[in-house]
Amino acid sequence: MEKVIKYFKSGAEAKMNVVCGIIVLASMMVYKTYEFKCPCVPGFNKPYALMVLLAPPFIFFFVGILVSQYCGSLTIEYSRPEGSRAKNKKVLKQMFIAMLSRALAAPILWILVCLLDGKPVVCAFSETLDPDQFGGFADFPEYDTSVLLAKVPCKNFDLLHKSTTRKAISRFLKFLSQGIGCISVLTLILLGAIMRFVIPLFSTHENLQVRYWNKYSDMEEKCFEEMCTDYNRKLAERCVKNYFEGTRKDREEEVYYDRKKFNDAPVETLVYVDQWYKCRPPILGADFPDHQS
Repeated sequence: MEKVIKYFKSGAEAKMNVVCGIIVLASMMVYKTYEFKCPCVPGFNKPYALMVLLAPPFIFFFVGILVSQYCGSLTIEYSRPEGSRAKNKKVLKQMFIAMLSRALAAPILWILVCLLDGKPVVCAFSETLDPDQFGGFADFPEYDTSVLLAKVPCKNFDLLHKSTTRKAISRFLKFLSQGIGCISVLTLILLGAIMRFVIPLFSTHENLQVRYWNKYSDMEEKCFEEMCTDYNRKLAERCVKNYFEGTRKDREEEVYYDRKKFNDAPVETLVYVDQWYKCRPPILGADFPDHQS
């Protein structure tokens, strides 16, 4: 447990990984507790199934973007004036890719689980198939074909419970869904392996520079926030101490001067914060990777 806490406190990237893991677990818990039931009504199966297949991934994606620590940092870094420090486009690109990749983890996993489960696909596309290719519904001449196809995902529908055509259509769509899911999983694993092991072989120097400046910008923001917090705490302590330690007579004579002195300080601090945003100071004469040969 101590190692987990230490890893969580080690930096922004570790926190992002933990948040990403929590969102992924939440998506799996939602899918596990949610029992998919197809409406089995002509014209409603496909919209409902596609909504279940695609709507939650959009929700998880935007939640992943909003809770990402890189979201605010990326927005501030992209929108700030350059001032004395040029923007590092490589770091911005790296932050954007890191934010996007973590936000896409839960949506991709949801879609893969739906494909491997097969129920949403059977519900969505059962009405699009030709029943004659699977034996047809010759035993049910009194029913419309569209109604029977819409009832294919419903196992509890007594009329088609033992129908071999219903079982064939359901089996075919589930096989197709699981095949696409397995191919997608293998493709993602292959792409991940290429991005993890192959691409760095051709851009090792660049990746190290980007990682370094990414760590530096994160540490700089932390130090700036800590300095602001420490300065404001000391200022508040001085104001409170001056108020409680002064006598009544002294307060009558000196409170105006003291209040003016200490009330101006927070305003000056806000000016410094604004200057920090508008004109970042150069990093001790160092240059960014974009300007290095």
